[in-house]
Amino acid sequence: MTIESKLLGLLVFSAFIMGVGAIVTWVGMSKLYAEVRQMSEEDLSLIQNLILMQENQLEQVLNFEKAYIAGVNSVNNPTNKTNFNQSRTNFLNNQSRVRTAIESSQSLIRKQLDTANNPKDESDFQAIADSLNDYEQAHISYNTGAEKVFSLINSNDIDSARNIGSRVQASQDGLKDKNIALVNQVVGLSQDSAKVAKQHQQNTVNIVSITFIISIITIISLGYWITRTITHSLGHAVQLAEEVSNGNLTGEVEVISKDEIGQLLEALKIMIYNLNSLISKVQQSGIAITSSTTQMAASRKQLEATLTEQIASTNEVTTTAQEIANTSEELVNTMEQITELSQSTATAANQGQDDLGRMETTMRQLAEATTSIASKLGIMSEKAHNINSVVLTITKVADQTNLLSLNAAIEAEKAGEYGAGFAVVAREIRRLADQTAVATLEIEQMVKEMQSAVSTGVMEMDKFNKEVSSSVQDVGNISHQIAQVIEQVQSITPRFELVSKSMEEQSRSAQHIREAMEQLSEGSEQTAYSLHDTHLVLERLNDAAQSLQTEISVFKVKD
Repeated sequence: MTIESKLLGLLVFSAFIMGVGAIVTWVGMSKLYAEVRQMSEEDLSLIQNLILMQENQLEQVLNFEKAYIAGVNSVNNPTNKTNFNQSRTNFLNNQSRVRTAIESSQSLIRKQLDTANNPKDESDFQAIADSLNDYEQAHISYNTGAEKVFSLINSNDIDSARNIGSRVQASQDGLKDKNIALVNQVVGLSQDSAKVAKQHQQNTVNIVSITFIISIITIISLGYWITRTITHSLGHAVQLAEEVSNGNLTGEVEVISKDEIGQLLEALKIMIYNLNSLISKVQQSGIAITSSTTQMAASRKQLEATLTEQIASTNEVTTTAQEIANTSEELVNTMEQITELSQSTATAANQGQDDLGRMETTMRQLAEATTSIASKLGIMSEKAHNINSVVLTITKVADQTNLLSLNAAIEAEKAGEYGAGFAVVAREIRRLADQTAVATLEIEQMVKEMQSAVSTGVMEMDKFNKEVSSSVQDVGNISHQIAQVIEQVQSITPRFELVSKSMEEQSRSAQHIREAMEQLSEGSEQTAYSLHDTHLVLERLNDAAQSLQTEISVFKVKD
């Protein structure tokens, strides 16, 4: 079990004990709160109602005495009459208040009976309810007798009023005793409830105290056990750490637990093993370093000769890279000019394509207009045909009119001198019919000429429409071809730009090569200087290796 688990278990157990104590406390306080609340809201309310009932009962008795004295002495006396009426009114008001207090008390008692938790409470409240009913009946009887006395006084039957009044006065003490007994009964019950609440409070305090003591003892015991386990394991780990600090790596590590201390001991065991391996390897490495320094000194001389040749070759590469960079810059300028020309060509082609688009739109509108004109000419031809039909009808009407005028002339001749006027009318009608026939022939000729002209116009408009449609198609083909040209020019432009960028990259690369070669040349010179310093460092390294061997000999390692 880990230390974290132990501590967590201790905390969980402590929390459990405290939780149990808190639950017990809450239950006890809830019961205590319920009982106190019952005492404050119900028992005290009931006592207040009974006291109010008692006060009004005493005032009622006092007002009865005042009214009774004023009535039996001399009710005809104006002062006594006023006192009698005033006292009687106060008596009735007190009677109403007593009645209200009785009803309120009965409501509280019924509530207590409905919520009673045990037979004893139910029996006690039932006894109070019975006592309250007895008091209510006695109070009703007392009110009835008092009202009868008041009626007899108003009727001037003083003797009867005195007789009944003495009995009413005698019943006042009994009514008062019932009221006092009822109050004492409720107060006694409330005191019993207070004793029960106090007992619950004491029980709750006892349980909480016992729970607190048990939790403290348990927590201290568990804490001592956990602390002892941790300190024992830590003591062993500290002893091992002191031996390692003194250079003793031969000690044995015993892991006695699986908690965090056990993990620490396991880590110390691994560390000691690794230190043993490390010290052994360092000892071997010191010997190897000493031999290596001798070999590195020999290699230094060969490296100095190689660096001299490398510096000469680097200078030649630097010159060549400068020439490549100059050539690349010239090619970049040329490609930039070509790119600008291709962009200008693409722009001009785009403008031409836009103009062709507008021309195509205009040609399409013209074709639509010619189609509309042709349809209108067709309508005119149809209307002219209709006019020709109307002219034919007029011609027939003129012929019939001419026949009618001829028949009328014949009939006028038959009538002799009586038909002379009718003959003149017939001639005029025949003359108008002839003129109508001539006019209709002229109209018919004009309509035929118009039909011929319209037919010719329709044919010409159809021919023109076909030519316009063909032109629209040609314009569309030209626009498509120009679009292909624009697309090809635009596709060439990125390639020019790509070539230009590549040439720029090549120029920059050549420049970088030149700079790198210069840096390489400088680095070679620095390397030459460094070789001299390396010789000094190797000598120091040899001295350090020997010193390291001396220091490592202090440690005791396992074989």
